[in-house]
Amino acid sequence: MELLDKALFLSFKILKVNELIFYLADDDLILGYRDCEWTGLGPFLEEDLALSSIAQDEIAHASIFYEIIGNPDDFVYKREPKSFKNAYILELENYDYIFTLVRHLFYDEFDYIRISALLNSNSYELKSRAEKIILEENYHLKHFRVFIDRILKKDEGILILKETLNKFIFDLFSLFEIDESILNVYNSSLFPISYEEHFEKFYESIKNQFSFYNFPSKTEILNYVKNLKSSRNGNKSEEFIKFYMTFTEVYRIEPNAKW
Repeated sequence: MELLDKALFLSFKILKVNELIFYLADDDLILGYRDCEWTGLGPFLEEDLALSSIAQDEIAHASIFYEIIGNPDDFVYKREPKSFKNAYILELENYDYIFTLVRHLFYDEFDYIRISALLNSNSYELKSRAEKIILEENYHLKHFRVFIDRILKKDEGILILKETLNKFIFDLFSLFEIDESILNVYNSSLFPISYEEHFEKFYESIKNQFSFYNFPSKTEILNYVKNLKSSRNGNKSEEFIKFYMTFTEVYRIEPNAKW
């Protein structure tokens, strides 16, 4: 019986690790691929280079998380669309550059808190990766904070940012959409932060960054995201399906090819 209990405990832990990996890595992968679409199209050369570099970072972060549980290629190219755990806001196309900046700052604030929590994980594999990733995430966060602050120095910039926030505010908070598998990894020895603490830290940080904006209340947002049955729950948008067909296109031409 003791051996059976240990086996059940081990299988449960493996399941939790897998769920956490997909929660972390799928977000990075999808946003990284969306960022890549801006390469050569940035508003000025320095920013074009910066976003292209950040895109590579995000995809690399996804890869090193996937490596914990298997071959990264299998998790990128061989899964069905509905199995991806990314947030809805991250799969949306790049409507314009202001949207891209706002989405990225929301995500980087959100993800920095997640990666910081992993620094206290009891998993060596997660903790050691977090120690490497946190340095790059800190750079990403600073980059988008500085860019947004530059835009906020002009009245026109404030109006443009306000228009974007008005249009996408609840979609941006879809980062906090959860399903049972995601909720189960919070407040565990693998991921030692509660869902509530994560949300509180994020909400206060993002409000400080966009201090000019009248955000919905915490209650409104939490009621929205806790009832949301969108991308993290496997209900993919048409935009995701189209995007998925694009980033898996070469693989699907000859799935058994050896490169």
